[in-house]
Amino acid sequence: MLGPVRTDRATVNLTPTCPTTLSGLLSAMRKSLSSLIMLGRLLGVVQIVVGLGMWFGMLAGAVAFHTAVGSLFVLVLWVVAGIALFALPKRGVALFALLWGALVLWFGMAQMTLLPGSAHWAIRVAHLLVGVAAMGLLEALGGAVKRHKADVTP
Repeated sequence: MLGPVRTDRATVNLTPTCPTTLSGLLSAMRKSLSSLIMLGRLLGVVQIVVGLGMWFGMLAGAVAFHTAVGSLFVLVLWVVAGIALFALPKRGVALFALLWGALVLWFGMAQMTLLPGSAHWAIRVAHLLVGVAAMGLLEALGGAVKRHKADVTP
C-alpha cells in the first residue's frame, strides 16, 4: 500500500521518492556519476600529493592514510566501471578497469616487498604510473557513460 499511512503516533508517507520517468532516472544517474568522478579526482590528487610527500620523506607516517585513500579511490573506480559495464554497449574498457583496480590494490599493498634496496625507485615510479593510469581510466569511463547517455536521452 503506497501513500500516507496512519499509525498510532504519526503519519508516514510511503510514496516512492525515486525518479519514475526515464529522463528523471538518467538525470539522477548523471548527477551520481558526476559526483563519483569529482570524488575520484579529489582522491587522485590527494594520492599524488601524499605519495610524493612520502617519496621525498616529508610524510613518512602517512602510509596508512595513503593506503586507505587509495583503497577508496579503487572503490570509486570499481563503481564507475560497474555503471559503465551496464550503461555502455561495449564492455571491454569497463572490464579492464575492474581488473586494473585489482592490480592497483595488489601493487599498492605489495610494493614494499618488491625489489627492495637501491633499485626500489623503479617500483615507486611504476606504482605512480599504475595509479595515474587508473585515474585516466576513471575519467575515460565517466566521460564515455556521460556521452552515451546524452546520445540516448529522448
